[in-house]
Amino acid sequence: MRLERKRDAELAKRKGLAIKTIIALIWFGLCFTAAYFLVNWLFDSDILTIGAIYNRFRIPRTVSEEFIRLGLMVLIVFLMNFFVLIGYAFASPLGRVRPGKPSLRSPEPDPNADRYDYR
Repeated sequence: MRLERKRDAELAKRKGLAIKTIIALIWFGLCFTAAYFLVNWLFDSDILTIGAIYNRFRIPRTVSEEFIRLGLMVLIVFLMNFFVLIGYAFASPLGRVRPGKPSLRSPEPDPNADRYDYR
């Protein structure tokens, strides 16, 4: 009985993870698409030049331009997600809750709750 309740609690925790994974993959796809267009725009409008990147960061010329563009896209995606995370931490009520804060209610049900008599 107790094992079944534990298994049900673990399944309840994992419920919805597939949807969250799909949403996260779609979000990263959108971020990479935005970063791709941003990097191409920066290079096409000569705000960034490949020669300036080679010289500024002392990258050897054997590194191809595609790898540099890919690295810039990864950097932009990282920065976008970092600022989304910081915004969530400041703006969302769930982001402001400190872990370990004592409360009368637990977010997880106790699998042994029926073993004790609280009267």
